[in-house]
Formats: sequence, structure tokens, C-alpha cells
Amino acid sequence: MLYNLIFNYHKYIRMMWNVEQIDSIAGFDDVNRRIEMNGIPIRQKEFFSEALKVSFKPQSAKEKKLAIPDLCVLSGRLYLNEKAYEVLHDLIQTDGEFLDLIDDRGQPGYLFNPLRVAEDVDGLDVNLSKKDQWGQVVSLAFHEDKVKDWNVFRTEFNTYMQIYCQEQVKDAIEAAGLTGLYITNDLANIFPEEQSAVTKLN
Repeated sequence: MLYNLIFNYHKYIRMMWNVEQIDSIAGFDDVNRRIEMNGIPIRQKEFFSEALKVSFKPQSAKEKKLAIPDLCVLSGRLYLNEKAYEVLHDLIQTDGEFLDLIDDRGQPGYLFNPLRVAEDVDGLDVNLSKKDQWGQVVSLAFHEDKVKDWNVFRTEFNTYMQIYCQEQVKDAIEAAGLTGLYITNDLANIFPEEQSAVTKLN
């Protein structure tokens, strides 16, 4: 079975980029290098050779009550602290690349940039994957036999913004008690709760 990794913003503070540092490295001419806003699955490690600065500063009174996570999904990439890196490195290293990070507490971290894309192996089930009239994904399915050799991957169908994983990745996260994610087999979901609950809220 495949799973969808969603950041749980109800309980955890989202990682923030140091935009000034990215400005100084990437400039403004090549949008593909604006790693803080573009999730396109291209290699970034050689371009960002120095550790990128990030922070977990609360942006509101509500966020002051939230915890710093072990894992955070943003723009289809995965933040990992050292604990999470030790747990997941061997499982996912062949499915992308790790970039070095340093946070505002001086703690090292990592950004995993998934480079596997379902469409590259015809892994998207185009018959079962649908969007509504506004372009929002309402159903999503993959040919699991075609992506079975990848532990982590993305899809162009939702502009690479979500991360999908095999069961062994989910099991490793849960066994280690890693925090920060809502994990579901509802592949089209983008919220850290059941879609039925979201519908009730809205």
C-alpha cells in the first residue's frame, strides 16, 4: 500500500527558509533555483553547497504553543532533524538527494529532495486520477507495480507538491516515534485530517 505524507500544522511549527541567504546564492533570474518556492524535482545539492539556514520561529500567538517537528513536508520536499535522518537515510537515499541545513538554534538538519516522479515510469493511473473544475485533485491513484522499487516519490499531477511513500517508510516513521506528519492512504488528501472532517469544517 502507498501512503501520503502530510505536514501536521495543527501541532507543529513549519520550517521557514532564510530568504536572504537564498537570494544571495540563487539570485532572481532562475526560478528553478528558488528552492523556497519551487518544488520542481531537479538536483539542487551541487548548487546549494553550503548549509542552508532555516528556522522554526512562531509567526503568531497560536504558533507559540506548537512544537518543533522531527519531519516537515514543504513544497514536496522533506525536512529531517538528525533523529529522523538516522532513521530514514538508508530507506530513501536512492530516491533523491539530501541538502544540509542549519537551524536558528544551531542544530543541523537535512532537506530531502525527492527526484522520483511517477509519470517517468507511467506510474500514474490516469483513469483513476481526477481533478475538479478548479484544477484541484479529487482522486489520485498509482500503478503500484510500476513504483514498487521506489520508497519515496512524487507526481507531476499535483505539481510535485506532495510526497508519497511505501509502507516500510511509514512503518519506520511510526516505529521511531518521529513527529510532524499526518500519514494517510488517502492519496488525494492535502489536509492533516480525514477529508470528511475537512468537509464538515468547511
